[in-house]
Amino acid sequence: MKTLFIMRHGQAQAKASSDAERPLTARGAADVERVTNALSAELSELDQLWVSPYRRARQTAAIVNQVLGRGAEPVVTELLTPDADLEALCAQLQVCEEEHVLLVSHMPLVGDLIHYLTGAEPGRYPMGTASVACLTMDVVAAGVGELRWLRHRDD
Repeated sequence: MKTLFIMRHGQAQAKASSDAERPLTARGAADVERVTNALSAELSELDQLWVSPYRRARQTAAIVNQVLGRGAEPVVTELLTPDADLEALCAQLQVCEEEHVLLVSHMPLVGDLIHYLTGAEPGRYPMGTASVACLTMDVVAAGVGELRWLRHRDD
């Protein structure tokens, strides 16, 4: 059984030279640290961390690794950019041998991925900044995932 943790990056600055270069705000970094600390038991079995190449997502992943004391470098992949292809992402996750994987990405991808995997109607599971969802499934495919929990920065 595969467990996917799906995390939206922390709050980012509104402007930068490009969307990909928008950094986390101080609040965004603090939210990620607080959420990761609160979920440290749930994330303790984490095998691998995948992250979007966008700056705010990479900063979020670095905070997660620091809080969890992980020395492993995250897997940086274009499959986690905001408008990436869900089926291509799921195909790569299916062949991934790791059982517990954390994905750090963006809206709309994180919301779309949860809805795609669970079969839920769009908008049912909101993903604010620094939100984390946990899904389990035997096969990474449309409609077969079970949402175990969804935590937000203010929970």
